[in-house]
Amino acid sequence: MGQRIGVSALALTASLSTTGPLLAQTPPAADPVQVPAIEVIAKKLDRERSEIQPSLGATRYDFGKTAISNAPQGENAPLNQVLLRAPGVVQDGFGQIHVRGDHGSLQYRLDGVQLPEGLSLFSQVLSPRFADSLSLITGALPAQYGLRTAGVVDIGVKSGTTNPGGEASVMGGSYNWIQPALQ
Repeated sequence: MGQRIGVSALALTASLSTTGPLLAQTPPAADPVQVPAIEVIAKKLDRERSEIQPSLGATRYDFGKTAISNAPQGENAPLNQVLLRAPGVVQDGFGQIHVRGDHGSLQYRLDGVQLPEGLSLFSQVLSPRFADSLSLITGALPAQYGLRTAGVVDIGVKSGTTNPGGEASVMGGSYNWIQPALQ
């Protein structure tokens, strides 16, 4: 058997024998020390949760009051016409809009509250007249938006507290077309 240079073998054997229990004793202290209570509050999870950005990976197109009112027909335009100004939105022959080539996978929200699914004609029923702001969110949407992943139409509704009062208007066109509005 060969040996390596610089390597040595060492074997130790230790034994401990006692006839009674082993006790460690410390000298008695003059006064007992009172340890203050420690309260642990975990805030890291709450802080990390609040830092999640739900818009990360998504694209948001915002239409404010001035953008809606300065467009042709202004507030009287159907919601489809407002949404068609955003990139990636097209309209088919039946008047339905498609976002990113998807069919019927839009989600509508009023002030952040999701409207019931299955109401595909909402875009014709909802009017930009009552919108304070309108946003179209597309792209890689986070889980909070559910299964309607083509896009989310978020409509911020006007509040009566910011501009108290009312307004009456009439819009007319050819072929005796007239559209009155009272708000």
